[in-house]
Amino acid sequence: MTEGNREERAVTSVLACINLKGGVGKSTLAVNVACCLARTYGQRVVLFDADRQGSSVAWAGRGLLPVPVLKRPLEGTVSADRWAADLLGEATDRIAVIDSPPHLDTVVQAVVGITNLAVVPVTPSPADLLATLEALRLVRAARDLRRGLPQALLVPSRVDRRTLVGREIEAALAACQESVGPAVGQRSSFVDAFSAGQWIGDYAPSSAAAREIGALTACILQMIAG
Repeated sequence: MTEGNREERAVTSVLACINLKGGVGKSTLAVNVACCLARTYGQRVVLFDADRQGSSVAWAGRGLLPVPVLKRPLEGTVSADRWAADLLGEATDRIAVIDSPPHLDTVVQAVVGITNLAVVPVTPSPADLLATLEALRLVRAARDLRRGLPQALLVPSRVDRRTLVGREIEAALAACQESVGPAVGQRSSFVDAFSAGQWIGDYAPSSAAAREIGALTACILQMIAG
């Protein structure tokens, strides 16, 4: 298949969960948003796990998720550009969701180069805010080359409203001058859903966690549709 053919068969949209620090909830958001897009909104979705740790693939291990989850780390002698082009080829006519590695490398740079929307989960901690600024620098550099893409959506993640930083996270993120999405709390039900191999909408459909994922997914869908 030629590169021209790949462009003709472009996917509807590419969403990438990125941050340059681990433990911020990237896989939780990637899995649950992908499943919500498919189950609630009837979208055709594929989730690519580009992180060697393979958390999204592990979540899908029981075969109970409503979307295909494919392990696609960059390996061997394949260039980052070829790796990204191959992902687009696999995701024809579907929304591609990418769970990115938690560090700055050629994979993250390639992902930013093809994504329409960078979903950046941020936990309420000074270290995570610094990592977020680094991720946004990467996104903004790509915009200079891609006519304003990717968009960015900062997502307060693993938020505990009982703490001062948890109550003030939205204000801190607003200073980054990017869109800020609905917050996702620190919920034990996400851990339990992972253990059960289900997305939160199937595991605990009436829970606060499911409502938060629903609100976030609606926000994401509005951004990529607009």
